[in-house]
Amino acid sequence: MSDPATSGIPEALATAVRAVDVPHDLRTLFERLAVPLALEVEAPAEDAPPLVLQLLRLAGHGSSLRLVGVRTSAEGPKVRFVHGTRDLVLGTAELADGIPALARRIAQSLLDADETAGALERFVRESPRQDALRRLTRAMLKTNSVDRLRTILLIGMTSGLALGFSRAALFVYDEDGRALVGESAIGPADAAEAVGVTAGLELERRIAEVEATEPRYENFVRTIAVDVTTDPRDEIGQALAASGPLLFSREKPVNPALAALEPPHEFLVAAIRLRDKVLGIVVADDPYGSAPIDPQAREFIGFLLDTAALASENLRLHESVETLARHDELTGLFNRREFESRMADEQSRAQRLGSQCALLLFDVDYLQRVNLARGHKAGDQLLQAVGVLLRSTLRSHDIVARLTGDAFAVLVTDTNHEQVLAIARRVGSLALGMGVSLSAGGSLWPRDNHEMSVLFSEAEAALIDAKRSGRGRAIIDGDEAPMLFEPPGDEDEPVG
Repeated sequence: MSDPATSGIPEALATAVRAVDVPHDLRTLFERLAVPLALEVEAPAEDAPPLVLQLLRLAGHGSSLRLVGVRTSAEGPKVRFVHGTRDLVLGTAELADGIPALARRIAQSLLDADETAGALERFVRESPRQDALRRLTRAMLKTNSVDRLRTILLIGMTSGLALGFSRAALFVYDEDGRALVGESAIGPADAAEAVGVTAGLELERRIAEVEATEPRYENFVRTIAVDVTTDPRDEIGQALAASGPLLFSREKPVNPALAALEPPHEFLVAAIRLRDKVLGIVVADDPYGSAPIDPQAREFIGFLLDTAALASENLRLHESVETLARHDELTGLFNRREFESRMADEQSRAQRLGSQCALLLFDVDYLQRVNLARGHKAGDQLLQAVGVLLRSTLRSHDIVARLTGDAFAVLVTDTNHEQVLAIARRVGSLALGMGVSLSAGGSLWPRDNHEMSVLFSEAEAALIDAKRSGRGRAIIDGDEAPMLFEPPGDEDEPVG
């Protein structure tokens, strides 16, 4: 099968052309010229200059350069550009001068005043985009927050830079990976808000503005779920199948979710991909402006989306490592180091709010018997079951950890003595219903001017007393007698 990148090139040169990389500066030169140039080449079969090979590879592939003739020659290389009635011939010396000299010679020899002015305008417009892209890329790869990453992406899309977008919305797959749902958005919710919107790219200032503004448009986007219709004109379906961002010009979108956004007749839709896996969809438009969307915006947005996908993957990998470092491998609960860190945070919060917290320690009774009688795998399964019980019984803001072996800890926040007793009773009762005996000890803070550091020692002392009293019971410091756990009955209610 022939290679379209070397179609029409003699085989003696084709191998070298296939192996060469085209520099970004050279590719950008002929993409931004937007002036059709014909290319004729004479070059030796071996040791052709790199610039000759790069021009041959670039010709006809998304640039303004069109190859009209090429032949091998025993003499030195010669390249001829033709534009209308003008031509430019470069020999060995000129080809060695580099890309900036090539750009100057093309402008001087082939372009008229209007074409030169147009090319210069495009380069001037592109320069701030390239600078913005570098800044946005650095910010995306540097952040350690998925929410901040999404904000940077959407700010980049609505930052002006002649892109023509004032709104951008991000849709990502839900937890089941089946539906695209609205996640983040930046932009005015109506014409009145549009008046006060800034489009600069001072990132930290823009991020602060976004975080301080009531997210009316984002709240609306979060109510939208995206489905792909069977209509081949469906914009979401086309974007999912395309290799890059797509610009649409329609009176009304075919896709119902897009129609709900009420975009103007011009809008952009693009998929965010990582190694052919779709991570989400972005939609950008400007319903309150009159400037047309620059077609070159697609390339800029494409770079932004690729960077966002890479940064998202880096964050996912980092999060996986962090999760392993903070969690117990067997049960998925926090480990002791993370639990103690959270306790310190809770102490600060409790002091600030004047609230009370409590530490409950649970110990699995007779675990060694299970290990000896049924094996360590059965013991591990029992510990996992206790972990699930604690997670499902405690409130979402309570902190649960496996400390070591058969010992578990719970930091109960915003509580009092009666609530702590009710939680201990509920956990111990449900455990008995599973055939598991637990002993528990607890301590509250602040109480009698005790320091937070005494919570562990007091709770451990109470736990030891509970086990010595016969196990299957709880002692909360200050109680005169242990609380014996009983199997659950129909009247038991969940702890709020």
